[in-house]
Amino acid sequence: MDKLLAYLESSIADEVFSRNEKKTFKSLVSESMLDQNQLGFLRSKIYELAGKRITPSNHEFILEWIKTANGALILPSAESTDAFFSPGEACRNTIIRQIETAIEKLHICVFTISDDSITNSLLTAHKKGVQIKLITDNDKSLDMGSDIEQLADAGIAVKMDTSPNHMHHKFMLSDQRSLITGSYNWTLSAAKYNHENIIVTREAGVVRSFALQFDQLWNVMEAYHH
Repeated sequence: MDKLLAYLESSIADEVFSRNEKKTFKSLVSESMLDQNQLGFLRSKIYELAGKRITPSNHEFILEWIKTANGALILPSAESTDAFFSPGEACRNTIIRQIETAIEKLHICVFTISDDSITNSLLTAHKKGVQIKLITDNDKSLDMGSDIEQLADAGIAVKMDTSPNHMHHKFMLSDQRSLITGSYNWTLSAAKYNHENIIVTREAGVVRSFALQFDQLWNVMEAYHH
């Protein structure tokens, strides 16, 4: 929410709302998964900011800005799906935004985590009271750079596949409403070098299927010990 408010304030301050700014704001709104109360709050802030800024000389810009900003608050279909690719920051940033906007819980099932920016966002969410459950694979947990021990030491619930096989999933459920999944490993090399992908979907049937799979795995995995 803070990012959205800051974006609104910066876009009206210079009296320029470029095409890229509009696209970015709409993307932020979509990824934030706002409820109706939050949407109503943002709408009121739009009119509050406009009322403070409007003058006879910028009247037309302000009216257009209100129209555009309100238009971005029309949420996409609950069944929407988006795709992101690496190398580059798109996959990593999308994962972090989903973590940052989680309200109640995050259920994560990933082969490994060694990207400190993702780890830091998980630690912040945990401190805010978001319930986090993490399933990972034992083969990678002791690698140099692995953040699994750090997350467990912070109090995040971690379970581990200790079988001879690999727990090779890479998915995350946010508030049981949205799903991230794809080939993307939560590592620096995935962002910098690898050709990877993730999708973010809110399709209810798919989210339910992954939630069921997570619960099944959680019930048979071992608690993390170090």
